[in-house]
Amino acid sequence: MLGQKSQFDVTAELAAGQSEAEILTASAFFPGESLTVETFSGKFSLSKQFATGLQSRLSLQGDRTEGGSSDFLSDQLDPAYQANMVLDLTQPLLKDFGWNANLAGINAAQIRKKQAALSYLGRAVQLVAEIEAAYLELAKAQEEYRHYTLARDLAQELLDGNELKLDAGLIPVTEVNEARSALAGREESMLLAQQGVLLAHNSLIDLLHEPEISQSEDLQVEFPKLDNSVFPELEEALSQGLNKRPDLLQMRLETDIRQIELDYADNQLWPRLDLEGSYALNGLAGDDQGAGSVYAGDWNDALSGAFDRDGTQWYAGLRLTMPLQNRAARAAYDSSRVSKRQTLYQLQRREIATETAIRSAHATTELGAKRYEVAKRYAALAEETLEQENQRLDEGLSDTFRVLSFQNALITARIREISAKVDYYKALSTLFAAMGTNLERYEIVAALPRIGAE
Repeated sequence: MLGQKSQFDVTAELAAGQSEAEILTASAFFPGESLTVETFSGKFSLSKQFATGLQSRLSLQGDRTEGGSSDFLSDQLDPAYQANMVLDLTQPLLKDFGWNANLAGINAAQIRKKQAALSYLGRAVQLVAEIEAAYLELAKAQEEYRHYTLARDLAQELLDGNELKLDAGLIPVTEVNEARSALAGREESMLLAQQGVLLAHNSLIDLLHEPEISQSEDLQVEFPKLDNSVFPELEEALSQGLNKRPDLLQMRLETDIRQIELDYADNQLWPRLDLEGSYALNGLAGDDQGAGSVYAGDWNDALSGAFDRDGTQWYAGLRLTMPLQNRAARAAYDSSRVSKRQTLYQLQRREIATETAIRSAHATTELGAKRYEVAKRYAALAEETLEQENQRLDEGLSDTFRVLSFQNALITARIREISAKVDYYKALSTLFAAMGTNLERYEIVAALPRIGAE
């Protein structure tokens, strides 16, 4: 931004120099063959370009010339002091005319600043989606560990009961061994589930980058409460996604930049026609060589004379510059036109991809909700069936094998319920990420960085 605005900065210029010239002369009024003139000059100027394309320059110049009075035809001041204040103005009328042409770089830089903020927002959306997925994996791992612990406890309870029945001579030893074998297998499953909790915990910590959380070895998480009211209809999801996704907004801004570049390239096709104007105030002073000059004086007198408008000079005119083939400007215009078409095509492809992603995520979410409901009913029925089989065992109508089978069925049903729940939550996360609204979902406000300075 600052780099583009710098073209409108005021530029100061200071120059000083000395020159000497030996001028040959054949004047009858001067006996010598040459005339030596020595000049000391200094100049200070301020230049500025305006948004309309106007180029302005205000300069103050002073000269001290010595040796000129030796010539009869020269000034009768030696040394002579000249002071000039000049205002030069040049306004383009075709090429480089107007705000659009001269502010093109600044307008494009302002849009790129917005793009940078949207890029930051897009990374935030992606990071939140990754954290949410890792959080759900940890919640799933912890739930699975609790259910495998429950399975171990059920096997232990069954083993304790079988040992009592064995001591009473009610069942054979094979019933006890079968329970012991099931207990060992479930302890192994419990250890594997504990390992899964540790890995999921580390994955979440790696994304959070929070020292306090990183030091917590026992981070317990819970599933958020389901709220179907935040699950938008498909048309609403498509509308929000096409209007709020940071990458789409960023791409649309890119088309604005391409239009600015195309407009500028179109302006550069014109020939250059400049309206030029100049106005000068002149002052003169010097040491009188006996001729009684009214301009006798020093530097200050010459400068005062300029401000008193002792001498003025002005100029106005038009200047036309026209490249006959203009190939560079035509090539730049063609390139800008092709770039805009490519950007529009990329935007169209991105919009189609976004719509497809939202449709897929929406369908997965709907099916995930139904699957979760079925999984809950299945788990409830498995629990009810196990209770009935335990009653049959107490009545002597069942055996260890059947009870263990129903226990396994319950644990499997609970794990499937957890998986269905996590998949549903992940589908919701994917949907809101595809819409670009997962920050709004959790009422997170991204602290966008301040890029550059105004």
